[in-house]
Amino acid sequence: MGFRIVLIGGGSCLWTPTLAKDLFLRPNLAGSELVLVDIDPAAAKLLQSYCRMIAGKIGTGWKVSVADHRTAMRGADFVCASISTGGFETMHRDYTIPEEFGVYHTVGDTVGPGGISRTLRNVPVFVGFARMMEKLCPNAWLVHVTNPLSQLTRAVCKTSSIRCVGLCHNYVGTTKLLAWYFGVRNEDVDAVSVGVNHGTWMKNITVKGRPVADQLDLRRYLKMEAAKQAPRQTGTVDDQVEEMLKTSHRVEYYLSFELFKRFGYFPVGGAPHVAENFPFYCNSPETLARHYIHRKGVLPNRAVWKEESRRKIQAMARGKRPLPGLTASNEGLAEIADGLLTGHACREIVSMPNRGQITNLPRDVVVETHALVSYDGVSPVNSGDVPAPLLGWLQTVVDEQELAVEAALTGNRDLVVQAMTVSPMLADKDRAAELAGRLLDANRDWLPQFFKKRR
Repeated sequence: MGFRIVLIGGGSCLWTPTLAKDLFLRPNLAGSELVLVDIDPAAAKLLQSYCRMIAGKIGTGWKVSVADHRTAMRGADFVCASISTGGFETMHRDYTIPEEFGVYHTVGDTVGPGGISRTLRNVPVFVGFARMMEKLCPNAWLVHVTNPLSQLTRAVCKTSSIRCVGLCHNYVGTTKLLAWYFGVRNEDVDAVSVGVNHGTWMKNITVKGRPVADQLDLRRYLKMEAAKQAPRQTGTVDDQVEEMLKTSHRVEYYLSFELFKRFGYFPVGGAPHVAENFPFYCNSPETLARHYIHRKGVLPNRAVWKEESRRKIQAMARGKRPLPGLTASNEGLAEIADGLLTGHACREIVSMPNRGQITNLPRDVVVETHALVSYDGVSPVNSGDVPAPLLGWLQTVVDEQELAVEAALTGNRDLVVQAMTVSPMLADKDRAAELAGRLLDANRDWLPQFFKKRR
């Protein structure tokens, strides 16, 4: 007997191929049904064709269907959501409008004015999903990969009875970096995770059970990056490093090693996400360049990437391009689904309400730590304190997120202004109301809670 698993945003050419393949590869989930839901029917149909081919190649008896939200959720065992309310245009405005106020976002999807703006758009949609689930599949878990991860998880848990966690792959990515740095397997690296999504820190880092913090060195990392990026063109390794830093704008973990040297704890994720928790780095393009932090941007880069992915998937669905290799990714969704639905226990990094797993952040705010997953649910692992040098920074992020969530739920403009004021990324607090107004007006079509028609 299989399970009914719903993927909201199932027409995504960027997420669905990976998440679906991982699900199909889990033997315990054989014979299940994946239901794709998307506001773009053509995209959903394309991914249905593609996923059917992948499922057929793997051969575990999965069905793949397309349905509207309500039909899909009726009797669902597990729901995943991967969406972006308003699409690339709104994300682009989250970048460009704050620039007029001296805020230079590097990602713009979690903290700062861009993160607040995205929270206001996505929270009502997620609350709607939760309300629908309460009626149609009240026992199902909502496991999502949508940013801002913490705020959306918080909104669902705060307003509904639906059990919800968020998943991010940054911890796995950082573990892979450290495994490469130490020359070991990914599974040989372990650490205690404390913080909030895109602002999480590793403490007690071990390799094969042995502490290794004293071996993390920026200079060694740069030499390894230089050797990886290009053939040596100069006489010494030091010359090679210097040449790399002159020409490269993407030394992804330079800032991580820099902050480790400063604080003694290693940040999770690459420089673009990490930098936004420390507004100094985002004060100017010159500062960003000095610390080798690149800005991800939105248009046209992401739109081009999406279109390229769509064309590849279309070609594969038509048999004009070979299907990709069928090995599992590092995403945790399928493993969590397996654990919750079949009892196949696992340990994953998740964002969920603080029930004491982090001892010096407020209760109920959403934090990111390891958790054990099984039939019994998702049980967070006790991770102790956020280290003293980092606590103030994280508490400010939590305060900003709490205000943004409440603003999104109530349509209270004053709370938006307060969130902008609390945000360390906005240096000129006198302009918080103006910036809030600009972003609200730019997102008017997606913010009915702030623009209710007066009778």
